[in-house]
Amino acid sequence: MRLIQQTLLAFAGLLLGLGGVTAAEFRDPLDLPAKPSALARSSMLTGIIQVPNGRLVAVGRRGHILYSDDAATWQQATVPVSVDLVAVHFPTADQGWAVGHGAVILHTADGGRTWTKQMDGRLLADLLIAYWQPLAAEASDEETGPSLALMDAERLKAEGPGRPFLDVRFADALNGYAVGAYNLLLQTRDGGQSWQPLAGRTDNPGGLHFNAVGLGDGGRVYLAGEQGLLLRDNPLTGRFEALATPYGGTWLGMLEQPRRLLLFGLRGNSYVSHDEGRHWQKASTHSESTITAATSLSDGRVVLVTQAGEVLLSDDDSAERFRPVASQQSAPLYGVASTEGEAVVVGLGGVTRIELERQ
Repeated sequence: MRLIQQTLLAFAGLLLGLGGVTAAEFRDPLDLPAKPSALARSSMLTGIIQVPNGRLVAVGRRGHILYSDDAATWQQATVPVSVDLVAVHFPTADQGWAVGHGAVILHTADGGRTWTKQMDGRLLADLLIAYWQPLAAEASDEETGPSLALMDAERLKAEGPGRPFLDVRFADALNGYAVGAYNLLLQTRDGGQSWQPLAGRTDNPGGLHFNAVGLGDGGRVYLAGEQGLLLRDNPLTGRFEALATPYGGTWLGMLEQPRRLLLFGLRGNSYVSHDEGRHWQKASTHSESTITAATSLSDGRVVLVTQAGEVLLSDDDSAERFRPVASQQSAPLYGVASTEGEAVVVGLGGVTRIELERQ
C-alpha cells in the first residue's frame, strides 16, 4: 500500500513538474539535483532517523533531505537526484545511506549535509543482468527462476529505471543491505563502492516486494514484505529462509532490539517475537490504520505512527500494548524518530514534534 501510494504521488508530481517542458528540455530526475526550497520542511517526508550524534535526518519527495541538530531548525542537504526518497539509515555519525525510487542509493560521509549517488536503475539493470546470465545459462531452461529473472532484468534495462528501493540498513560503515520491489536485494561489504545482488538466495519464489530489512541479535538479517513474508539469513546455507508469521497481510516495517523483533503493517497489525521469530505475540495497538514506522525510546518503550496520523506509545519495553498519544495530527505519518521526551514525526505535512509522556 505504501509503495503504491508513493508511486502514484511521485507520478502525479512528475506530471505537474513537466507541464510545458519539451523533450529537448527534459532532464531525468536521476540526473537532476534536488531543488532548494523554503517549503521543504513542510513538504511530504517519508523517513527520518536520529543518527548516533543526535542529529536528525529526514528524506522525502523530489530528493529532499533535511537535517537538524535541535529538532527545530532544519537545513536542506545537497542531493544529486530529484526522485522520491523512501528510507534512510546511519550506522555512524558521519556515514549514512538513503534509498528511493528509480533504484537510487545515496551516500553521505559528512552527517547528511551532502550526498552522492552510488546506484540507480540504469546501473541496477546492468548489475542484475550480469548476475543472472551465468545462473540462467546453467539452468538451460527458459521456464526456470534464473531464466525468468534474466528476462525481467533485460526488460528493466529496456524500459527504464522504474524499480524502487524501499529500505536500507547498515551494520557498520562497510556492511549493509538495500531491499525493494520484486525480490530486490543488494549487499555491500565496502561501504557501497560495490553492490552484489542476492536475489537468487531468497525463499521468495513469487518475487514479492521486500518493504523492510533489519539486523537482529548476532547480526542476523531479516527481510519483511508482502503477504506475511518474513525471511532470515542462514549462515550455514547462505540463503534467506522463510519464517512462519501469524499474519498473512503486508509487513511494512520492523524494529529490532536486543531480544526483541517487532513487525508491523496493515490494519494496525503488529507482532513481537522474543526468540528470533520462533514464536509471536500479537500487540494490542487499538488502531485499525496501517502502521508505517516505529522507533524505540531510551527506556525501551516503542512509538508507532500510522497512516491515519496516529502516534501510539507502548506501556513498557515488551511492545505488546500501545495507547494513543495526544496530538493534533490528521495527515498521514510515514516516519518517526525519538529525542529526549518527544517524538519527531514526518509525513504528508512535513516535520512535527510530539511531546511524549515520561516514565
